[in-house]
Amino acid sequence: MKEMTEVQEEARRCVKCGNCLAQCPVYLETLEEPLAARGKMALVESLKEADPEYTKRYYKILSQCLLCGTCAENCPNGVCGDEIIREARALLVREKGLTLPKKAIFKYFLDTDRLMPLLLKAGASLQHLFLERIPEESGLRLRFPMPFIDSKRFIPGLAPDPFLDIRSGWIRAEKETMRVGLFVGCVSNYMFPRVAQSALDLFLRNGISVYIPKEQKCCGLPAFGSGDDETPRSIARKNIEAFAEENLDQVIAHCASCAAMLKLDYPLLFGEDDPFRQKARAFAEKVSDATLFLSKVMGPRTADRGPQTADRGPRPTDHGSPTADRRPPTKPVRVTYHDPCHLRRKLGIFKEPRDLLKSTPGLEYVEMKDANRCCGQGGSFNVANYDLSLKILDRKTKAIEDSGAEIVTTTCSGCMLQLMDGIHQAGLKKEVRHLVEMVNQATLL
Repeated sequence: MKEMTEVQEEARRCVKCGNCLAQCPVYLETLEEPLAARGKMALVESLKEADPEYTKRYYKILSQCLLCGTCAENCPNGVCGDEIIREARALLVREKGLTLPKKAIFKYFLDTDRLMPLLLKAGASLQHLFLERIPEESGLRLRFPMPFIDSKRFIPGLAPDPFLDIRSGWIRAEKETMRVGLFVGCVSNYMFPRVAQSALDLFLRNGISVYIPKEQKCCGLPAFGSGDDETPRSIARKNIEAFAEENLDQVIAHCASCAAMLKLDYPLLFGEDDPFRQKARAFAEKVSDATLFLSKVMGPRTADRGPQTADRGPRPTDHGSPTADRRPPTKPVRVTYHDPCHLRRKLGIFKEPRDLLKSTPGLEYVEMKDANRCCGQGGSFNVANYDLSLKILDRKTKAIEDSGAEIVTTTCSGCMLQLMDGIHQAGLKKEVRHLVEMVNQATLL
C-alpha cells in the first residue's frame, strides 16, 4: 500500500483544469465541486490533520465516487483520479478501520468457506417470507423495511441452487482444442446460474473443456473498492490456488468487473517482496474477459452449433425467471448494449462485444446514445447513495428507451442489477440480459 505522501504527490499532478467536471457522472447530478475528481484531488492534497469532523466529511466525499474511471479517461494530464481515490480510501481504512457493516460483510461474509453459501441458501428458501413478487416481473420487493435496502429497489430472486452446487470440476468437450477455467462470480452463482451455464455451453460447443473449481470465491472487488486491501488479498490467494491445481490455457470471467479485478488488481495486492506476487502475475496473465475470448474463438461462425458434447448433467435455471429457457424467435430481436466501465475503461474492450452481437443470428443490433456512460451502480456506492445512483441511472434508462431496443445487454453483473432496477423504476417493458446468454441462446438453433 502507498503512503499518504505518495498518494498526495499523484494527486498534485491534477492541474485543476476542470475537464473532468463535464464528464463525472456524480458531478453532473450534484454540481458540487468537491464531488468532482478535481475537488477530490484537492482534498487529498490538503489532508494533514486527522481532525474527527474533517475526517468524517472527507470520508463521505471519497465515498461518493463510482470509481468508473471517466475522469482518468478524459484527463489531459493522464491523472488516474479513480485510482488515487481508491488509494485514499485504503489509507483511511488503514488509519480508522472499516465501518462495522463493511467489516462484517467483507471479513466475515465474502472471505468464508461456509458462511456465505449457508446464508444465501437459507435466504433462497426463506425469501418469500421477506420479499413479494412484483406483478408481471421476475423480481421482488421488500415486504418489511430492511437496513441499507430501499423499499422501492428491484431485487432479483435468489436461485434455489447455486451454480457451483450443480456444476464444478472438469466438464470435457468431445473434441477438445483448449482447456480453460471458468470464474463464476457471486451474482451468477447465486442469482443468475443460467449466465454461467450459457458460458459453459458456448465453450463446450466450441471444443473447449472447462474446469470450474468449487472452492472459488468472490473476486474481492466490493472490498477492494472500499479501501479494504486485506480481505481481497486473502481472497486472491484462495482463488489463485483454486485455479492453479490444473494446467489451464486461460481463466475466463464472464463478469467484466470480476475480469478486471482478477487481471489488473490481483498483482497489486502483493508487495514486491511478497513471494506470492509472481503467482498473482502469472494468474493475471491467463485471465480474459469472456467477450474478448469468445470473439477470438467463435469469429464469424456464430451460426454454427459446433461440436456436440457429452451429457452435461442438470442445467441450472433462475428462480422465477420467465426468460431462462427462452429461444430466439424467428423475427430478429432488437438489442442494444451498455458498456461496463470495468470492461471499456479498465480493460479497453468495447469492439468485441458489439461484433459478437452484430454477427449473432436472430439479433438486430442498435447502438444507444452514450453507451459508455456509467450506469451509477459502483458497488457499495449504489447502497450508500441509492437516490443519487438512481439519478445517474435515469440518463441510461432514457437512452435505452430512446434506442427502441427490446433487450439491453451488458457483461457486468453489477450493471445488470442496476439496469434491471432502472427499467423497473421507469416502468419500461424491456429485458436485461447478459451478452453471453444472448449469444448462447441465439446460436443453439
